[in-house]
This record gives sequence, structure tokens and C-alpha cells, in this order.
Amino acid sequence: MSIWNRALVRDPISESRFVSSTLCDPDYWPGEDSGFLVAHAAGRPAGFVRAIIRRWPNDRVGVEPEDGWIPVIAVDPDYQRQGIGTTLLKAAIDYLRGHGRKRVWVCGNTGSAPGYVFPGVDQDVYAPALRMFLKAGFVVDHEPVAMSRSTLDFDVAGWSARTRAACPQAQVQTLTPERVQDFMAFLAEEFPGDWNMGARAKIRSGALHEVLIAVLDGRVVGYCQWEGEHFGPFGVARSTRNRRIGEQLFIEAVRRIREADGRTVWFNWADADAARFYARFGLTATRRFAILRKELV
Repeated sequence: MSIWNRALVRDPISESRFVSSTLCDPDYWPGEDSGFLVAHAAGRPAGFVRAIIRRWPNDRVGVEPEDGWIPVIAVDPDYQRQGIGTTLLKAAIDYLRGHGRKRVWVCGNTGSAPGYVFPGVDQDVYAPALRMFLKAGFVVDHEPVAMSRSTLDFDVAGWSARTRAACPQAQVQTLTPERVQDFMAFLAEEFPGDWNMGARAKIRSGALHEVLIAVLDGRVVGYCQWEGEHFGPFGVARSTRNRRIGEQLFIEAVRRIREADGRTVWFNWADADAARFYARFGLTATRRFAILRKELV
């Protein structure tokens, strides 16, 4: 944790979050085959890397036996530029290759990001790490952004009036126990993968008040969820896009975040199309990430 917080200055982690996100991750098996590798120098830890193979199936996708992931790597600033990061990266790749992986992702691919902490490598803050990955044969798969804006001057009433006029038949409502099965069926059909797991975790926590669904002609056709000021995931059925249903969901979520005294709305991961959607509402990019992949031959 000390190395994490000294090296990953834009992404500090608390003890409780480290325990819950790593040590209690279903894909983390303690022991020699954990995939969590630590480098030592001068008798003390100098860096670490986490390499993941799925041991717990990704909802509707399975264990994805050809893919491996590296969600985090860090070297103590006192030991950087000594080749430790490169050594850790090679060890992680060897671990994944030894488990038969044919492809490695840093940090995750859309719909499948086990061990998710951040989407990829922050291109501005962690530029040396990005160069290390590129030198090791990784390529940039795509470049998502993090975005945010204040909720205090967000014109909820004005936006609501404009978007409701485009599809007045759609109803945006809080997820209720009676709708959970319909909601999960919608997710499985439209967004197989990690979003299903995130929604299940949200429902198990009892926080249905932080899940909205859009209903059209009696069917669930869209949803969003949030936690505090953090928005997402968020999606609309392919057959009902371009009818401003997504806008209705987002505006209602912002209204509820603001009513709960949220001063901002933000998220970590928006691909190019999603970023254009959010920009219409005044959200601006706060971080630029590179999601990387490497084919193992």
C-alpha cells in the first residue's frame, strides 16, 4: 500500500479498499499462484504487479480463457528507472502465458475489466509507464477519458423538458424488487459481461434507490446506476437508441445526485461515443487513459 500511494499519486488507495478490491476479489487466490508479484531490493519491497486470470466467470461471458489482465503495476519512486518495472512486467506476462493466455489487457477491455481500478494507463500522469508498455510490445487499443462537471448549475428542468418531448412514452423510474428479473434479463441481452456483475452487486447491497430503469411499452430498455457522485454504468437497448432515452436517464440521475447533496457528477471511463454524449451536458475530460493490449505468440 505504501508503494501504491507513493507511486500512483493520482490513484491513492485505502486499506479497506485494498482488502475489498484485491484480497477479497473472487479472482484472487492467495498463495504461489495468486498472480500478485512483488519485487524486492535492498531487503524490502520495491514494486509490485497484479496479473489476473479469471477464476470466477464473467456474467454471460464465462472465464474468458484466452485473455489475461494487468490492472495495476507500481514501483517505489526510490527504485524507479532501474529496470524493476520492466522485470515485473515480464514476470506478469510469463505468468499469464504459463496459464495459456493468448492476449493481455492493460488495464481492461470494455465489458471485461477484472480487478478494475482505472481503465488504463493515465497518459499524462504515468507517461513513463506508458512508454514501458509500448516498448514491451503493447499497442493502444483505445483511449477512454474520465469526465466530470458541477451539478450546482445543471439545468435539470430545462434539459428534462427538451428530452421528454422526444420520447414522452418512456418512463424513467427507480428499480423495484418486482422489476429486478426484467432488469437482469435486459442486461444479459444487451450488455453481457461486467455490467451484469456490477448490477448484481448493487442489488445485493440493497441500494435500489441508486438504480434507474427506462421502461417503454412495458419493457426495460435502459438503465443507469451511481454511488454518491460517481455515475455509471449506463446503457440503452440498441433498438431504442437515438430517442433521447439515455438523456432522460442521465438527467434524472443528476437530479437525484444533487438532491442527495452531490456537488459534482463524475465517472472514470467513457469511450469516444459516450464522451460525445456527456459533452452535450457540459461534462469535460479530466483524465486521458490508454487501454493497451498485447498478443502472446
